[in-house]
Amino acid sequence: MHKRKAKLPHDRLGTTPIHLTYRLAGSLPKTIFSDLKRRRERKLMDLESRLLDVPDERRTREFNLSISEINAHHEQAIDAALHATSGPYHLNNPKIAKLVLDSWQYIYATGKIYLYVVCVMSNHVHLILQAPEGVDELDMGKVVKAHKTFTAGQANKLLGRTGQSFWATNYFDRRVRSGKFFTAMWYVLKNPVKAGLVDNWKEWPNTWLNPEYAEVF
Repeated sequence: MHKRKAKLPHDRLGTTPIHLTYRLAGSLPKTIFSDLKRRRERKLMDLESRLLDVPDERRTREFNLSISEINAHHEQAIDAALHATSGPYHLNNPKIAKLVLDSWQYIYATGKIYLYVVCVMSNHVHLILQAPEGVDELDMGKVVKAHKTFTAGQANKLLGRTGQSFWATNYFDRRVRSGKFFTAMWYVLKNPVKAGLVDNWKEWPNTWLNPEYAEVF
C-alpha cells in the first residue's frame, strides 16, 4: 500500500460540495489548535496502519468512510473550542459580518463558485460551496485567499487599525459525502442555535442561504 501523508492537502473545488470553516487570527490559542491537529494526525496514522492488510477493493471504501468521520470529529472539536474561546469577536460587528457575507455573495454572483450557505459567527465562518456549473475543478486556495485579503483590509479599516492580521492563515475543509448534504447544511444553519445565541436559525442575522433552497430549509 502506498503510504499517505497524515497531513492531507486541502480539497480542490469540484462537483462535490465542500464544507469550509475559517476563523479570526488569535481566536484559538496555539496550544489548543496544535493539540487538536495532533489528535487528527494520530487518527490518520492509526487508520493507515489498520488498513495496511485490507484487500484493495475494501481499502478505498473504508478509507474514505473513516477519513470523513475523522474530519467531521475534528471539525466539531474546533467548533466547540471556538465557541468556548474568550475572543477576539470582531465578527460580532454588524458591518464586518455584512462585509463577509457580501464578499461571498459577490464571488458567487460573478460565477466563480456555487454557494449554498454562509454563516458568520462571532469568531469564525462556516460555508458550503462547490465549483460552478461547467467547471470540473477550481483551486479553492485562490478563492479563499482573495476573499480573506479583501475582507481583512476592509475590516481593519472599520476597526481603525493597520498592519494587523485579521484572519488566521489556515482553514479547514472537507467534502460533503453522498447522502450527507442535508446533515452538513443543518450543521451550518444551526451553528448559532448550538452556540446558544438564538432559538431558531432564521433568527440569526448573519446567515445567508441560497434562495434556491429557501423552501427546503
